[in-house]
Amino acid sequence: MWKAEDFCDPDTGFDYVFTKMNAIYGAMFANHWRDVDPMMSRQVWKDACDRGLTYRPKMDYALRYIDPERPPSALAFAKLLNEGPVIPDKPNTQIERQKTQAELAEDKRRGDLARAQLREMLAGMRMPKFNLTQTNVGIGDRGMQAYEEAKKRGRT
Repeated sequence: MWKAEDFCDPDTGFDYVFTKMNAIYGAMFANHWRDVDPMMSRQVWKDACDRGLTYRPKMDYALRYIDPERPPSALAFAKLLNEGPVIPDKPNTQIERQKTQAELAEDKRRGDLARAQLREMLAGMRMPKFNLTQTNVGIGDRGMQAYEEAKKRGRT
């Protein structure tokens, strides 16, 4: 399941991993990186670990399985990240555009105009009269008479 709090940017992920490993290995960890340019180290780890440094459950998995005797290399840690949980896809959020008040008013105006034109057009036509039965079936006058007679005889 996708949860926003499980995700971070690669720099935050790198800091998270190195802070945890510093706590795990102590002085041995600091000595391990003593002669290495910190910016070069950061970039190599970010390149090797890629998206793994953006998903906290994946980082936690890798930290759980690191060698307790010595700090891992960037490639060894990347391998552990790849064995960890799959990074879930972010769900697509559908945003529906809401009509403005002006658009709603224009829709109402067009609907009112169309209904007025339809009433005007129908007024000039001779349409047969329909009645609705109790079952909402539309029938003409003769059909309504037959329906009423059948109803009196108890056949409906």
